[in-house]
Amino acid sequence: MGDTRKKSTKVPDLDAASAEVAPGVFLDGRLALHHREEGWLAVSDLHFGYEMSRRREGGLWPMWGMETVSDRLRLLVNDLKPKTLILVGDIVDSAAAANEAVDWLTEIHQLCDATVLIEGNHDRGEVKRQFSFVPSFETGAFFFHHGHLPLFAEKEGSKSGRIEVTGHRHPSIRLQDGAGTSLKLPAMTMEELPQHSASHWILPAFSPWAGGVKYEPNQSSIQFRQWACSSSRVFEIPS
Repeated sequence: MGDTRKKSTKVPDLDAASAEVAPGVFLDGRLALHHREEGWLAVSDLHFGYEMSRRREGGLWPMWGMETVSDRLRLLVNDLKPKTLILVGDIVDSAAAANEAVDWLTEIHQLCDATVLIEGNHDRGEVKRQFSFVPSFETGAFFFHHGHLPLFAEKEGSKSGRIEVTGHRHPSIRLQDGAGTSLKLPAMTMEELPQHSASHWILPAFSPWAGGVKYEPNQSSIQFRQWACSSSRVFEIPS
């Protein structure tokens, strides 16, 4: 699996694992991206109400997912104290848990100065009527959208040097020891797209139900990096 001992860092005065993936930008092991200077915290693919969606379809899913999403997000905000919380799409899984989702998002809006809700392909129902969603959000060099639509970098008139941050793909990494034991972890991916003079970062899925899939980089990318996330370590996987 390679030597990861020098790839991980700790955030000062916090218990959670974190790694600096770019100057001033930290990937938190609780599946969030934090820019200290700009004061934003971004998470994607929360899929709040996932178990309610499955129960509506006839599945007997346990009811702990919504509580897990809510508690973990609240702890992140309390620990890191961002000015702006950015939810990068698929905030809810469907319209199945309408009342629960409205109550939860009402609470979320009270956690920090500003909350940005970016529309994903799963976001629908009462939350769309009660709250304002946007297709994208921009701050500094960062451009956020969910990722189910074409990359901003692929559109005419896009700005060079853009760091495009999306979700949607649920990237993961599987580690194996060669003897049959394996471990799959949520991951964040980063790739450079030279023809667009842009970077594309894909956030790990925040949902506890997200199994995750291996991400294959764009054929045109000239650099590809992956970071594995766990509650105790965040480390880069050597290419």
